[in-house]
Amino acid sequence: MSNKATPPVTNRETIYRHLTVRQIRVRDDLEQVNPIGEVDLCTAAVLRDALADTERRQVPNVLVDLSEVRFLALVGVQVLRAAGDRSAAEHRRLVLAAPTQPVQRVLSLTDVTGELEVYVTLPSARFALG
Repeated sequence: MSNKATPPVTNRETIYRHLTVRQIRVRDDLEQVNPIGEVDLCTAAVLRDALADTERRQVPNVLVDLSEVRFLALVGVQVLRAAGDRSAAEHRRLVLAAPTQPVQRVLSLTDVTGELEVYVTLPSARFALG
């Protein structure tokens, strides 16, 4: 029998008008954040708070699944960029996965793809995280 304490399972869901954010603990060192809907001026704080929560708990690897984001405003890009910068400074990883076509376009126009790890599919992002 191991003396290692298993971290509590994290399953959270925050709902705010046009955005729902689910946080799912995939394994001890990986949490998946799933924003669903639109990330704009009114909803970006919901995503920012979810990412800040993973930082407070020092989750080593965070995978942001963008497959259900229909709209990403510049403020959402700023939230992702800031979270990525903080993760890198703390030697943690923040990975973006499966952006929808509109989100992919915004990410490339804002040149975030050069700063953050972005994977076209969820399986490729999970593989990259081990």
